[in-house]
Amino acid sequence: MKNSIPVVSILKFSLFLMLTVTITITKAQVFKLDGKRKKYSMDFKTAQNLIIIPIYINGKGPFNFLLDTGASQMIITDTSFLKGYEIKNYQRVKVRGYGLGENVDAILTNDMAVRVGKSQMHNVPTAIFTEDIFNLSSYLGVRIYGILGYYFFNSFKVRINYNRNRLTLYTPDYPVKIKGDRIPILLRNSKPYMTSEIQMPDSTTIKLELLIDNGSSNPLSLESINQKPFPLPVTTIPANLGVGINGIISGHIGRIPVFKIGNYTFHNVLSGFPEFNTEVLRIEGSERNGSIGADVLRHFTVTFDYQNNSMYLEKQTKGEPQFDHDMSGMEIYVNGADRRNRFYIGRIETGSPAEAAGLLPEDEIVSIDFRSMAFFELSDVTEMLKNRNGRQILIEVVRDKKNHIVILELKRRI
Repeated sequence: MKNSIPVVSILKFSLFLMLTVTITITKAQVFKLDGKRKKYSMDFKTAQNLIIIPIYINGKGPFNFLLDTGASQMIITDTSFLKGYEIKNYQRVKVRGYGLGENVDAILTNDMAVRVGKSQMHNVPTAIFTEDIFNLSSYLGVRIYGILGYYFFNSFKVRINYNRNRLTLYTPDYPVKIKGDRIPILLRNSKPYMTSEIQMPDSTTIKLELLIDNGSSNPLSLESINQKPFPLPVTTIPANLGVGINGIISGHIGRIPVFKIGNYTFHNVLSGFPEFNTEVLRIEGSERNGSIGADVLRHFTVTFDYQNNSMYLEKQTKGEPQFDHDMSGMEIYVNGADRRNRFYIGRIETGSPAEAAGLLPEDEIVSIDFRSMAFFELSDVTEMLKNRNGRQILIEVVRDKKNHIVILELKRRI
């Protein structure tokens, strides 16, 4: 398999990144808008509900980065563009995280000047991994170099309009009238947390503390309660839920009958339930019940105001959203060398429609319904496989240099 990590692992749940060391900053550092600007707007792209913005590092770029509230330091995962750089001030560390396997080597440095649109910051604390452990580019279908988080959100009032793919930055002192319901947030370890409420299948109501993680593209992840595993719904399916620094995170996917955030209520919400791991609590430094992801947040215009411990939600979508999981049982990635038009199957789930259709890991998908994959983005394919229970799709694959056409019938599995 070509550097394959299941697409569900990276894209649909949190990256669970926890650094055990931090970089010392001698004084408060923030992004600042150029000149006398108080407000600035820019467009962004999305893939699997994740926000992608172009940034410049030390005068070079643009480089695609994920904008992620769940990240503290800036993280560089694809180091190919660093070959011409000479990093003078750095320390080598072992990074620990949630998952399986060994610790990962990384470099911590302040020698990064970052520009985003008409804003910039010098000496951005940065973790540079010595290998691309997340392989984000293959599973988003877009070349991704890293992740930008806390230092950007802490510099402005940041408004994210998911409907228009528009990002607006306001200086902290700008008197903007923010629409929507205010959700109090608490910043801990440079990450935002909020309280919410769910109703379990037995009608029990539970209050939760959740990480606000727009770098996770599924609705919810529920990890623990009272330092014990979060109780599973009656009906679940096994799944790979994420990739951490140390490897793949296993668990289950199920549905929560009622999820409340502020004055908004969602029903029958998909959630991941990672296998319980006490190491997570120790690395994170405090208990959390789980996280809320972009598949909930994208139904709002979201404004983050870290300076005033606030998040504002303005509902944008009409009606109540439906949350659907992949109905094929296969995970797809894009080949690293030709990531715009070569699609491969990375994993087949036992008992799934993909297995029943005779598809196999490492099959290359060359057409869907007789349309060449050159006409598809990876996000198009993943959305197609989440929609229309019972739909039949003709998939052409290449296996051992021979072409095979199979009929894949989508089935709602959870």
